[in-house]
Amino acid sequence: MREFRIRFINSQDIIGRAIDLATNSLWDHTELETEAHTYIGAHAGTGIEEKAYNWCKPSRERRYAIPCTDEQYTKMMAFARSKIGTPYNYLDIAGLFLHNRHLNSSAREECAQFVFQVAVSGGLWMLNALPQYSNLITPETLHLSPLLIRHCIYIFGE
Repeated sequence: MREFRIRFINSQDIIGRAIDLATNSLWDHTELETEAHTYIGAHAGTGIEEKAYNWCKPSRERRYAIPCTDEQYTKMMAFARSKIGTPYNYLDIAGLFLHNRHLNSSAREECAQFVFQVAVSGGLWMLNALPQYSNLITPETLHLSPLLIRHCIYIFGE
């Protein structure tokens, strides 16, 4: 049995604070952990990329390990890696801030949208949402997923 590992963080930088304000959230970023102990996520400025394990020092962090099959894990990691280089979805963040669900760029992704779609690619439906509406998902709403219950493996800050 494999584990699909996700982390939710709250950043201390200006982008993180802006996302906190725009989405009224405790969590401004989410990403997935790889077997190599790196993180793949969507980042403002660089889009979807793989970063070193210690790429930031969050003020708050929670990590989860969701059980999955080898086949699911392989599909999800292949899908995640296929998305590396996708630009960041700034229009979606503006839509969240302005409460306009139609502001979105289908060729771009933000972090929660990316993690949700990766999970769906392996058959893990974290929320009752269709993939075409994944731009409405924030780190805060993704953190409410029932799949995370009893699967927290690390907590830093409160």
